[in-house]
Parts: sequence; C-alpha cells; structure tokens
Amino acid sequence: MKPFSTWVKRTMKGLRTRVAAGWSWFKGRKRWQQIVIVALIIALLFGAIALARSGNKTTQENQLRTVTVESVASLSGTGDSVSIIGTVRSVTQADLLAQAGGTVRALRAKIGSVVAAGTVIAELDNATERAQVLQAQGAYESALASRNAVSPTDATATVRNTYRSVYSSLDSLLHTDLDAFYGDNTPIGPRFLLNESRVPLDQMSRRRDGIEDTFDARRAQLSTLESRSPDTLLSEAQADLDTIDALLNDISEAANREGSGETTAQIAALTSARTSLDTLIAAVASAREAYRAKRTTSTASVDAGVKSALGTLRLAQANLEKTYVRAPIGGTVNFLPIHVGDYVTTLQHVATVANNGTLEIVTYVSESDRENISAGMKVRVEDTYDGVITTIAPALDPVTKQIEVHVAVSDDAVDVVNGQSVRISFPDAIAAAPSEPVVAGPILLPLASVKLSAKQRIVFTVGEESRLVAHQVQIGDVRGDRIEILSGITTDMRIVTDARGLAEGQKVQVAPEATL
Repeated sequence: MKPFSTWVKRTMKGLRTRVAAGWSWFKGRKRWQQIVIVALIIALLFGAIALARSGNKTTQENQLRTVTVESVASLSGTGDSVSIIGTVRSVTQADLLAQAGGTVRALRAKIGSVVAAGTVIAELDNATERAQVLQAQGAYESALASRNAVSPTDATATVRNTYRSVYSSLDSLLHTDLDAFYGDNTPIGPRFLLNESRVPLDQMSRRRDGIEDTFDARRAQLSTLESRSPDTLLSEAQADLDTIDALLNDISEAANREGSGETTAQIAALTSARTSLDTLIAAVASAREAYRAKRTTSTASVDAGVKSALGTLRLAQANLEKTYVRAPIGGTVNFLPIHVGDYVTTLQHVATVANNGTLEIVTYVSESDRENISAGMKVRVEDTYDGVITTIAPALDPVTKQIEVHVAVSDDAVDVVNGQSVRISFPDAIAAAPSEPVVAGPILLPLASVKLSAKQRIVFTVGEESRLVAHQVQIGDVRGDRIEILSGITTDMRIVTDARGLAEGQKVQVAPEATL
C-alpha cells in the first residue's frame, strides 16, 4: 500500500503544478486573448451537449425493431403459384401400436436398425402372461393324456379275438383251399397249376410265396397282441385279407379260362376259399364298427375337454403375443420413442418401420382443386426436384374433408427424407386455369410468423405510426416448420414474417424491400 499512496501523492502534486502553470499562463495573456479563450471553452461545452443529445436520438431510432411484412398468400404458397404442403413418407410403412398396456421390459432394436418382418422390436413385462400360457399348456396336455387313456375294454378284447380267429381260419384257407392250385416249390415259389391266366404264371407263384411269408410273420406276433393298438390289428388283418382276395380273384379268372385245365376238386376248393374269405372280411368289418362305436361313446366327453383346454391355451398364447411389438414388414426403424422402464398404454404409437428406399409424398387438396389435377401430372418439389402424381383418392377423407393425393419423387431427390414437410408446385394446373388462382389445401404459415403463448396465438400487422396490431388466430396441426391456420386471417392480409419477441403496440420499422 505504501508505494501506491506515494504514487497518488506524486500524481496530485504534478497535477497541481500543471494547473498552477496553466493559470499563470492565462493570467499573463492580454485581456482580449483571455476573452477569446473563455468563449472557445464555452462553445466546446455547448457543442458536446448537442452532440450527446443527437447521439441519444439516433440510438433510440436504431433501437426500433426492423420487420418484414408479406401477404398471407405469399407466405402460405397460395398466391400467384399453385402449391401445397405435403409430407414425405415411405411407400411401405407401418406404424406399430401397442396391443397391450404395460412396462417396457426390453428393446431389441434401436433407431436406424434394419429389421425383418416378424422381428420383435420391443417386449413388455409379461410374467403373468407367461405363467398363464404354462398353466394352459399343462391343462391341455393333461386332457390329451386323459383322452389317450380311454380304452373301450370290451371292444378291444373283441378286436384281439377277431384277429386271432382270422389268422387261424386263414391257415386252413391257404394250405387246403388255395394250395389246390399250387404244386411243388420252385425258386420263385409254389408252381401255379393252371395253364391259362391273365397274370403271368411266375407272378402267381411269387404272390403265393409272399403271402406265406406274411402269414408266418403274423403268427409270430400273436403273443404280443396285448401291447398293440386295436386300430393297428384291424388294419393289418384287413390288408392281408385284401391281398388274399386279390389273388383269389385272379385264380378264379384263370380257372374260368378255356383250356385252363381246372379240376372238379379245384373248383370246390375255390368255392370254399371264397366263402371262408368273405366270412373273415365281414368279421373284421364288424369288429371295427363295434370298436369305433364304443370308442366314440367313451371319448365324447373327453374330446370336449381337450377342445376346451386347447381354446384356453390359444387364448393365453394370444395374450402373451400382445406383449411383443413385432415389425409387420421389413425395413428401417424410423421412430422408437420408448425406453426400457417406460409405461405404455394400449394403442400407443411405439414404433414406425419403413422402407426408406422408396419414398412418396402424401398431401391433401380441396374438392374444387381436384378438377385441376390428374394422375400422371408432373409437379415440382421444393422447386428443385421433379415429381409425378401417382394416386388421387376417389372420395373425400371423412375427417379432413379433403382428397388425399400421392406424389412419387424422382431418384435424384436425395435431400428428401422420410417425415419431412415439403412444398409441391403444380405448374400444369396454373396453365389450365390461369384466370382463377387456386388455393390448394389449408393456409400453412411459417412457425416464426405466429406468436404462440399460453393464452393466445396471434399474428401481427403494421398499423398507424408503424405500430404492431395483433390478430388472434385459431391454429391446427404443426407440419414440419409450418403451422396450419384454421381461422382469423385472410390470404390478402400482410403480416409480419417473424413475430418472435414482438408485442402489440410496439413501434417498428418496416424493411424497405417489403414495401415495394
């Protein structure tokens, strides 16, 4: 502190010395020179004051907000050109809605992920649903076991007895009656004794030999009948009888041929074999009908229980499936606002999957504007890219009361992205009706031109003395960087293009280019 105080003392001493020297110099001047010096000092003071006041006025003028005004028609694209706002979307796109409410348990994809059709994108908490499926699965399996355990005892015993009787009777039919037409064994089987036959004689020998092998195998299985299904036993017996029946028919046909050489004993054996075979076929058919009737009666209530259990299982599986958010189509995940731990409600929009490689623009026009456009008409997108109208809805949308129009964009529209709001111009429509300006679609103003507050939505015009006048409007949906105006303005009204930070009654400057 001592050096600083010393510096202050030295400075003040020097200043007093300079003032004293100046005063001595002023007193040494002549009288008229002193008057001139005083007058100059007074003039400099007045000049400084005037300059300060002028600077304040200039500063106040410079503080006025400069605004630009344009007509609503120009801002909304409905002035001298025919244009509307459309939304870019994928030709193949699916908005996924939650089919059940619950907490998000897991996410299997993220924004930008490429998924295949059927891929699970998200899974909700489903512990209860899983338990219900497990319980229903157990009930269904129990019902199946109960049905399989049902055994018509009496009918089963009849089937087994019939099976034994068939093969016991076949022993006499084969070795007594049928073998009357066969002689000594050959390498291919017993020799067929008749001279004529529709079927080659060696084949008749092979068939008889094959029947003998089958008969031996059946006799070997008689001890295991208790462990075999009645349906299987009946099917085996019926198949063997059909085989013998076919052979018997061929033998009968050969015996009836001229020059066959049949004997009286063979004719009698053929008649006996046919009678025995028909009796056995009837016995098998009767046993089958009895078994089926008994089984149907015994299992009717059990089958009803199985169907009921299966229905409960399918319902539980359907409820479990509702906890999964699956992609119905293959594509890219463009929208996924949920996170693990979030709670979603039923029918909440939880994801969007789209094929971003094929985009189109969807827009809406009024009923009167529909007459000025047609499918195949060329349009301009953002005054940069070419487009073509591909589809025009045949009727008004029941909600918007407008007609939906689809526009395909050219391959060079690389800057157009899914979900973007773009301006579409219809030059062909202007040429078709140059004397009638077309206002297509709703009034869409830039967001910046509308002041949005908690209590009101307003736009500004410039009134007398360059002061702002507020006009309250009713707004609709926000489309990209634009907002839909439902009422409160007209297309010929000139409004401030940027309402941010402005207030009603505020004095502003209008940009010169906007007044031309």
